[in-house]
Amino acid sequence: MIRFIAGNLPVLDRKGEEWDHMFTTAFQFGCEALVALGQAEETGRGARPLPHPRLPGILPRWDDICVTVLSLAHQCGLLSYRLPDGRESPGGAEWWGRRAGETMPPPNIKTEHWLGPAWAAPQVLPVLRPLGLIESGQWTVTAKPVLWRKEPQEWDLDIAADSRFQLALDRAVNEMPADIRRRLDGLVTITEADVTKGLIRREAHQQGLRAEHGVSRVIGLPLTRDSVRQGLICLRIHDLDWLFFSNWRWPDGWLSPLERKRAMEIWHDSLAIRMRRAVVAQLYTDRPEFAG
Repeated sequence: MIRFIAGNLPVLDRKGEEWDHMFTTAFQFGCEALVALGQAEETGRGARPLPHPRLPGILPRWDDICVTVLSLAHQCGLLSYRLPDGRESPGGAEWWGRRAGETMPPPNIKTEHWLGPAWAAPQVLPVLRPLGLIESGQWTVTAKPVLWRKEPQEWDLDIAADSRFQLALDRAVNEMPADIRRRLDGLVTITEADVTKGLIRREAHQQGLRAEHGVSRVIGLPLTRDSVRQGLICLRIHDLDWLFFSNWRWPDGWLSPLERKRAMEIWHDSLAIRMRRAVVAQLYTDRPEFAG
């Protein structure tokens, strides 16, 4: 698995002495994984191999590593999620830089546990098997919550309709740590003082841009308290998502302090975002704008 991650990351130069994540999500996950696995040190834009790599005493979470491998394989064109009939989704060829109508190999991972078919390259299959994601040419039951985090659009999954999602939601609400609840309360509360501060900051920012580039070249929308409030809501939703990315996992629920240290920074986590929306919608019925 480590060899797979290291072998599919872009290198910074011809010498190949550093990996460059190119500010691409899957590559960022890969670099972070190598650091968490004691194989590299973080750099400004990627990771650098350690002269004496060694697995740490506390390993990163298995599910986060699985998401990393799936993300990297998909980014590199080594894993293709397919429609229920085995075909690629419309536009798939263009996404991978192939000619439209080009014949693609049939899926070699079968539909199972309400997960759709997929094709994985020969070098990917030996990584997915020991991770416990596939067995006998089909997805395993343990792969389900991992792939819920990816939520391939080709499969049209209805995660929130699954009974286990509702059970996880009840647990997330009823077993919420006090510090998480305080942070949630703060994030969904925008005071008039918050709006005033935001308005002052945005006005100062616009003035700075006009001073630097000229008034005629910087044309912004009129600043109002309502527009500033809407901007703050967007920022708070981003922070709410990160609260779940960092502190919540299926099926564990809210992570203990030790588990938080093991958790990787996996963003664009569809399952965590769905749970955030559901939790906020249930706890703050008077603030639906934060559940979007």
